[in-house]
Amino acid sequence: MDELSAVIVPLQFGEAMYENLRRLKALNKQYTPVQINEELALPIYSETASLHSTEIPYRIEKVMFEHSPPSINPHLQLKEVIQGFIPQGLEHVLELIPTKWERLDDLILFPKEAFTESDWVDIIEEGIDFYEQIAQVLQARRVGRQQPIANDTIRSSQMELLLGDSGWVEVKDNGLFYGFDACKVMYSSGNVTERHRMGSLNAEDEIIVDAFAGIGYYSLPLLVHGKATHVHACELNPESIKALKWAAQKNNVSKSITIHEGNNQSTLPNLRGIADRVLLGLLPSSEAAWKPAISTLKEQGGSLHIHMNVEEKHIEQWTKDTILTCLNYAKSDGRDWFCTHQHLEKVKWYAPRVRHVVLDVSFSSSNSAS
Repeated sequence: MDELSAVIVPLQFGEAMYENLRRLKALNKQYTPVQINEELALPIYSETASLHSTEIPYRIEKVMFEHSPPSINPHLQLKEVIQGFIPQGLEHVLELIPTKWERLDDLILFPKEAFTESDWVDIIEEGIDFYEQIAQVLQARRVGRQQPIANDTIRSSQMELLLGDSGWVEVKDNGLFYGFDACKVMYSSGNVTERHRMGSLNAEDEIIVDAFAGIGYYSLPLLVHGKATHVHACELNPESIKALKWAAQKNNVSKSITIHEGNNQSTLPNLRGIADRVLLGLLPSSEAAWKPAISTLKEQGGSLHIHMNVEEKHIEQWTKDTILTCLNYAKSDGRDWFCTHQHLEKVKWYAPRVRHVVLDVSFSSSNSAS
């Protein structure tokens, strides 16, 4: 216990005085207020003349206080540390504190609108260690802010690093290691269920073609957990390729992955007739790769996992149209196939009334069926 200066008020004025002291930044929140008979003692940093104008009866004395137990609620912890930066008159910004964030390794990634309102500018500039304090209270070393995915062919990440000098992160999910530069490569934690689903499929002895491999989101689970024999990974983004090579080595499967660098419109035709299963994991649409992807399946058929953003009310019709389109592509390629299996997985809401879905569809030829 420590002896500190304290403002002592009747119990009925305790809450009001607590708020007064907090606004004046005089309240020492490292210690717990103490009830003494019918009065409440509030720990303060120092005596303050500003209190002389209050109508609440009080006196200042020395009191023994115990240290406050640390908060176990990260949202309360974040609010408490930010409160210390808020000047009188700007208390309304407390309602703008982010209520959600993503953790990647030791990087806290806030939503794109976090701390961007005009009132935050002066607060952050005057609070020299604003982001350092946030990182500390959330047990991280780096802080970033999400930005819209770049409108380019590789859907680059545009994450803004607010604290730290590197965006490289390493995460472990479902027993697999992924590493990537979050400033340059997109990573969606919301796709975790689909990554795990891929790992639960039986792909033993299969050859996989991943048309949009990225950092190995879906092909690594199939290779490691699904026991696939080999993955042919098509990828355009040099940063994703770097990350995929790192993950392949980290997960001890480098010899089971062949990376085909460049646009899959050029690389897929070189993989004709080798695949048992093809992954088409691009959003908002993978349709541009359907035709060359079908040509990579073996002559007797195989399976496609087609990712797409689809309006909820159109999902059923989209499923029928997609299967018919794929059959027509196969027919134009000289393959007499029919659909033997289909399953639709609703991964998550992508936008209001729009879902990220995955259509699993398997094809077989009449000869192989017989």
